[in-house]
Amino acid sequence: MTTQITPTTELQAVNIILSTIGEAPVNSIVGNTTVDVSTAINILNETSMSIQSQGWNFNTSENVTLSLDDDSKIPLPANCVQADSSKQFKHINVVIRDGYLYDMEKHTDIFTSVTPVDLVLVQLFDSLPEFARRYITMKAARRFASRFIGDKEITQLIAQDEQEAYISFVQADTRSADHNILDGDYNTYNIANRTPRRTY
Repeated sequence: MTTQITPTTELQAVNIILSTIGEAPVNSIVGNTTVDVSTAINILNETSMSIQSQGWNFNTSENVTLSLDDDSKIPLPANCVQADSSKQFKHINVVIRDGYLYDMEKHTDIFTSVTPVDLVLVQLFDSLPEFARRYITMKAARRFASRFIGDKEITQLIAQDEQEAYISFVQADTRSADHNILDGDYNTYNIANRTPRRTY
C-alpha cells in the first residue's frame, strides 16, 4: 500500500468527493467530464471560495501598498475578496467596490494618497497548504453527498471527518499566524500599543 507523501491534488480531492456516493475514481478532471465529476468540481470550487473568503492567515497579506492608476483609483487584485486598512490606519474605512478600493466615509473611490491595506486573496486549490485542502475537500464531500443522495447516516459519517479536518485546519492556521496574547487581534493590539496618558 502506497503512503501519500505529497499534498492532495485537485484531482484527488474530486475523487474523494466522488467516493462518498460510491463513484469510481477518474483519471482526469479536464476536458469532457461526466455530470457527477462536473458537479464535484463545482462544489469543490464553491466550498473553497466560501472558506477562503472568511480570511485566514494563509491567504491574508498584511500591509500591502497598492498603487494609484491614471484615474486616481486603487485597483485591487482580481482574486481579492476582502480589503481593509492596516492596523495603524484603522481610522480609514475602506471596502471593495467594483474591483477598486472605496472610501466609505468620503463616499468615493478617488484617492489622493495610498495607505497600506490588508488583503484576503483567494488561492487556487493546488496553491493551498495541505490543512486547508483537507478541510475544503471534506466539507465539499459532505455537501456533495447531501445534495446527491441525502442519506443522513452517510452525511453524518462524513460530517465527523469534516469536523476533525476543521479542528486541524484552525489549529494549523493559528500556529502559522504566530498569535500571542499581546497582538492576537486588533483590540488587544490597540490596548498594548495605546499612547500613554498623563495623570494630573
